Amino acid sequence: MKKSGKLILAAAAVLTVFTLTACAAFQSVVEKIQGQLLGDNFKILTYDDYGNNTLTAQGRNINIGLFENYANKTGEGFESEVLEITVEGKQLLHVGSTIIFAEKGIDMIEDFDLSYLQEATTEGKATFVPLDRTVNKYTNLIGKKKTIIVKSQMGILIGVYQGDKVLVEIPSDLPKMTRLIVDGKSLYIHRADYEIFDTGMFQ
Repeated sequence: MKKSGKLILAAAAVLTVFTLTACAAFQSVVEKIQGQLLGDNFKILTYDDYGNNTLTAQGRNINIGLFENYANKTGEGFESEVLEITVEGKQLLHVGSTIIFAEKGIDMIEDFDLSYLQEATTEGKATFVPLDRTVNKYTNLIGKKKTIIVKSQMGILIGVYQGDKVLVEIPSDLPKMTRLIVDGKSLYIHRADYEIFDTGMFQ
């Protein structure tokens, strides 16, 4: 193979790796592996039904799973809804209230104006819905610019997050949990009301 051909192949390989690394879906897989093997630096925030912050903790080597009470486990179909959170080797059990895990580098937006959403409108242009859904599906894998409004289970505002590249997924092994990759960082939302919409969707 000529030298120029080898250079083209090498350039193509580098471009492919770069594209995959930039893809939010691929980044999600990487984050999961890192979270299990290395741990990440997370802030843990819990809230009551009225949106009051009741616990704030921070630590590394975080692992989130479901707590199993083996003493009362009886046959098939047993499924715990108690979160078992391991923080630097220590155990925290949590159930019921809203909890947010925000990786270092993800912060709530201060003084975000939500008043425009009370009477918000969209552009109102005609579109082909099946095509729109397909396009949204694949652009979500790449990551889209989104706004995340988090509320307590009584609908009281807790906070707002935004990102330029946001991927949304529902972990199959963590009920009532939503995981987002926000500009390369992980954000977990458990037992909360929320809206996640394309930034700029409403006027």
